[in-house]
Amino acid sequence: MCQVSDWERVVEFHGHVCLGLAMGYRAALAALRVLEADPAADEELVAIVENDACGVDALQVLTGCTFGKGNLIFRDWGKPVYTIGRRDNGKAVRVVMKDTSWAVDEEFAALRRKVFG
Repeated sequence: MCQVSDWERVVEFHGHVCLGLAMGYRAALAALRVLEADPAADEELVAIVENDACGVDALQVLTGCTFGKGNLIFRDWGKPVYTIGRRDNGKAVRVVMKDTSWAVDEEFAALRRKVFG
């Protein structure tokens, strides 16, 4: 039997590959790593998302937080920000995606200069 990767599960759930999905995927993995948490089978984790974009789908798949379980909370601030917390110990992490994170990639920076001048 062939095992499906987390990324493949995220893409299958969302329907296509896009930058927003990749950002949410990275944010969710980072949060789970910092919190030393597994995906929520029930309501062990809670997530507060500040946008309704593609990345939220990745977060749902990887963290197990959903609207139906009541542990996915939407705040319409239009920001690529995700806060994930553990109910058992009260620890939480807020993952913020900033434009400056792309600046460390010289190839991307060169392409950006070429496109935007």
